[in-house]
Amino acid sequence: MNNKDFRMDSFRIMTSAVSGPDYDSRGLSSDDDSMTTNMKDSDVLADSIVLYGGLLVLTIFVFSWLRRLFPKVYNIRSWVEELKTYLAEDQYRFFSWLWRVYMITDDELMNECGMDAACFIHLIQMGYRLSLIALFNMLWLLPIYMTAEDSEETSYITDRVVRTTVANVPSGSHRLYATVLAAYIMFGYTMYQILVEFEWYTEMRHKFLRKPMVRHYAIFVRNIPVAYRSNISLEEFFRNCFSDDAVLEARLAVHTPSLGRIVAQREATLANLEHALAIYEKEGVRPTQKDKLLVLGESIDSIDYYTEQLEQQNIQVKRRIEALQAIVSGAQLDTAQSPEGHTHTPETQDTDFFSFNGDEAPAQLDEPKYPQSGSPVGPENPEKIEQFVPAEATKYGEGPHGSLTTATTDQGRTASQGSLALMRSSVTTAKAVAGTARAVAGVAGKATTTASKVATRAVRESVFTVAGIATSAATRAMSMLLGEDGEVHSAGFVVFTKRSITNAAKQMIHHEKPFCMEVTEAPDPKDVFWANIGRTHKDLQVGMLASFGASAGLCLLWTIPMSFFASLSNASAVRQDFKWLDNMFNQYPGLVKVTEQLAPFLVVAFNWILPNILETITLFEGPISSGKVQASKFIKLAAFTIIQTFFVSAISGSVIQTITEIIEDWTKVIDLLANTLPAQGTYFMQILLVSTATTAGVEMLRLIPIALAILRRHIGPRLTEKERSKIYVGLRPLSCPQDFEHADYTAQLVLYYMVLFVYAVIYPMTPLITSVCFVFMGAMFRGQFIYVYDKYPDSGGKLWAHYIQVMLTCMIIAEITIFGLLGLKKAVQQLPLFLPLLFITILFNFYIRQIHFRVASYLPTRECLIEDHREGAFDISTARGAYLQPSLAADKELLPETEKKDSSAQEEVAADEEMATNSGETGNFSDCLGATPYETDQARNSSIQMGLSLLSRSFFSTSATKKSG
Repeated sequence: MNNKDFRMDSFRIMTSAVSGPDYDSRGLSSDDDSMTTNMKDSDVLADSIVLYGGLLVLTIFVFSWLRRLFPKVYNIRSWVEELKTYLAEDQYRFFSWLWRVYMITDDELMNECGMDAACFIHLIQMGYRLSLIALFNMLWLLPIYMTAEDSEETSYITDRVVRTTVANVPSGSHRLYATVLAAYIMFGYTMYQILVEFEWYTEMRHKFLRKPMVRHYAIFVRNIPVAYRSNISLEEFFRNCFSDDAVLEARLAVHTPSLGRIVAQREATLANLEHALAIYEKEGVRPTQKDKLLVLGESIDSIDYYTEQLEQQNIQVKRRIEALQAIVSGAQLDTAQSPEGHTHTPETQDTDFFSFNGDEAPAQLDEPKYPQSGSPVGPENPEKIEQFVPAEATKYGEGPHGSLTTATTDQGRTASQGSLALMRSSVTTAKAVAGTARAVAGVAGKATTTASKVATRAVRESVFTVAGIATSAATRAMSMLLGEDGEVHSAGFVVFTKRSITNAAKQMIHHEKPFCMEVTEAPDPKDVFWANIGRTHKDLQVGMLASFGASAGLCLLWTIPMSFFASLSNASAVRQDFKWLDNMFNQYPGLVKVTEQLAPFLVVAFNWILPNILETITLFEGPISSGKVQASKFIKLAAFTIIQTFFVSAISGSVIQTITEIIEDWTKVIDLLANTLPAQGTYFMQILLVSTATTAGVEMLRLIPIALAILRRHIGPRLTEKERSKIYVGLRPLSCPQDFEHADYTAQLVLYYMVLFVYAVIYPMTPLITSVCFVFMGAMFRGQFIYVYDKYPDSGGKLWAHYIQVMLTCMIIAEITIFGLLGLKKAVQQLPLFLPLLFITILFNFYIRQIHFRVASYLPTRECLIEDHREGAFDISTARGAYLQPSLAADKELLPETEKKDSSAQEEVAADEEMATNSGETGNFSDCLGATPYETDQARNSSIQMGLSLLSRSFFSTSATKKSG
């Protein structure tokens, strides 16, 4: 057969109703002077099974040997304290781990490995069950397809594997009824399995939501109006929504780039100091270094240098943290009154929008019913001044607005107090206000005459004037100290005291404006991406648009390499587009076999870099946790899998010509898929084998983590155990395994499911491959979750819900493809019978999306109330400060490890001595202070006189300063 005849036969088969490119198109024919090579599907599949199946078996054998020889490498969760689990105590025997890990229950997996791990394993198990029903179909489909009547249309098929497919059935044959029946069995059982899995998922999800975790009592609030951008204001908002005791605390995020840099510098200084101390302890010689500030670069003592630097940085961190806490707390009085007795209502004060009736809306919904931070301070009664002025001053000074210290009220709200140490005059004034306030409180309580009332009013006037001046000075000093820090973001976290209130808050609309006061479920405190917390709504919308555009552009660019790699699996097709390959294949015919085995490996290998690119694009959207990143990345990866695998790979026989046809008429997509996908069955099975074998090599043997650990052992600080256990420039020790990439591996399952859905009824041998892959992956990933990976971060199984939505879409795509194939096969009688299945699947899709996902997302109210009334279920007080951003939660004073041990020991001794001294003593408050009631009255009178004296001197001093200015 010459070239002309070969091309004519290929054209006839492509335009026939069989199944796309002719199955002998893998054969390379030339004239009589050239060598001839013929690669059939059965040969390609057999070579793939031998090559990649053998590699998989070898990997299992090597891993089973290494895991017993090096338990610290392959059983990390048995010796790392932070990762320990009782499931990792038993390593089982050489091969028995393959089936013993299947004996671990779902509850054990969820509790010890995380909800995400349990859901991922269940997706694999569901794939195995679907493969079993497909194997059942294979038992009766194979003889039907293989014994199809002979016809001119199928006379070209000689390969024994191809004869087992629907391609061997002539057009209009009654045997196509079997295809329709197999589709009903396959997709009907799939819908049943989805319902069964939803029952399991809902039960496990509710178990997860009943766990005593801080995140189940918290919400994340975004796009908070300006009026509520303080901890106190946000707390009051939700207290008014529910009850006074409903809110534990609110934590708004603050812009702290400078503080973050100082904290990072302090961490580096501490590491250097500990390293220098370790050298001194080991060698007995104090290390030295060159002083960079001196021109001659004289040597200085490293320990003294880093100690002094750490002390300075501790002071800076402490001052900034306390100042920022004062800003974000936003403490204020309910009303402010002038010395003349007139009530001062700030400009921002407005109608109480919680008390309007009917459809009557308040004038300004965004404004609270209480004054804002920075409003005039004039106490209505002397007792309330204690909320603003503490009883004792610190060395950094105090005043009515903003301080470097904080005080906590009975309701757990942090009240801002004091001014700054940088303004010494303001400090003196604030101290005077504090003393006078206590004096006024004592005098006003006993005053019964008109003269005392007049005196009290005069004191109030002085307090009001001085407080205003101190506040202005403190604000200027605060700005000088903080610099670019201090901007309160429009997002934060609110922690409630009960699950039922939290559950209600998640599902309520909190503002009349779209996106305003947007509430979502809070992630785990350790899993918060604080850099994205403060992004504005406009920034987020632009980021989502940019992410979508970048993903779409990348998908188009990704078509080029994927098309080329897929074309390599069909030698005759790739020769039409690339002449240099045609010449090379003619010269070296043996390369055809190598190329067709290399094609699926190139596809899988090239896809390994895709998740990293898509994760970078996902960060444009401003996710607040790794769970959000994984969910968004999974959707993108799933879309790439469907588009690149089942569209690009299918039409890659002649890429340029096919893309041109699609641009001219996009309705040809269905015909192209139906015409070409059956011919690609062997190629897709190759991809599944390659993916499973390579994943096993990477995951089980842990080659990359071992290589990084070896490099870390010789690179970076490693003098102490603390230094050796830290990550250095991306190099991880074995004790710090990387988080499991749930999105990456879950997206790989989309490929397995899609191949199974499309080929289970048209290529009946496909479930033989998928069932083996699912069984092995179930054992492999169970072992990895038990012995290697930490269960945190854990999104609570949210990827499972996203996967089911993608799975429903895959079912519809597969059914449309099969419907198109039946149309090309001229199955006039079978098409009307197939249409109801397509409609049922679409209706099932709508049905399952109505309420099932919502029911699984939230714990029912009854369950919440039961958990709220369960004794000892969860100590909510432990949740206080859980959502304080790391820069503000940083230790105000850091010490080296050795000094920490010494100081903690001294504190224990001091505490024991204090307990021994105070043991057995009882009495009133005065007795506890070690003074009699008479002595207490004397001290109070003395403090009154001192306060009045300080007040007068401060007042006249401030007035004189003002006049001179």
